[in-house]
Amino acid sequence: MNKIDKVKAFKELHGLLLFYAENRDQPVEQGFDFFKEVETLCEKLDLDFDTFKDVFNFGKFND
Repeated sequence: MNKIDKVKAFKELHGLLLFYAENRDQPVEQGFDFFKEVETLCEKLDLDFDTFKDVFNFGKFND
């Protein structure tokens, strides 16, 4: 993945984190899986998803 694609993926990940912070107690569209989206973006950015969940305290929500 080139640098431009990584920046775009990071922007998407940042947007998901903002979405989570603003809407975490609200219902979402059917079929939307926040954690799957984050996992996909972590893979694109070569980030360890489990570590990401731990750092952002998401582990307790997805286990």
